[in-house]
Amino acid sequence: MTNKDTLLNWLTTAIQQPVDRLAEFFYYDKNEDQFFSILVTDYFLFDNELNLANDTSSTYTKKSLTSLQDRIRRIQNNDLNVLAIPRLGQLEETELQEQVNLFLQVNHIDLNTASIWSTGDNGTITISLTE
Repeated sequence: MTNKDTLLNWLTTAIQQPVDRLAEFFYYDKNEDQFFSILVTDYFLFDNELNLANDTSSTYTKKSLTSLQDRIRRIQNNDLNVLAIPRLGQLEETELQEQVNLFLQVNHIDLNTASIWSTGDNGTITISLTE
């Protein structure tokens, strides 16, 4: 599978997410030319000021945590360079392709240069619910 095919697969998966399924949020970062997602559990890593919360730990690298923290901050600040991928649910193949192409065209995204951000292999998050 080519990089372009991988990006198209990622984007079609993101677009087809059910509207009411909120376990993962999908975005495109114009500054980095990069697609990324944030798990709902990732938000528990940080306190209200987006500092690493005292009652959590993670296997994410320092670099991944910093990037995640920055992206969450930018989303909360409504940064115009962070675009939410629309959730449209299951679509017929023709409609799905139209929606993917429309998102790419309107936002001037070139799949030949874009990438997907990843925190690495499998990360774990531990949250202390007693504190």
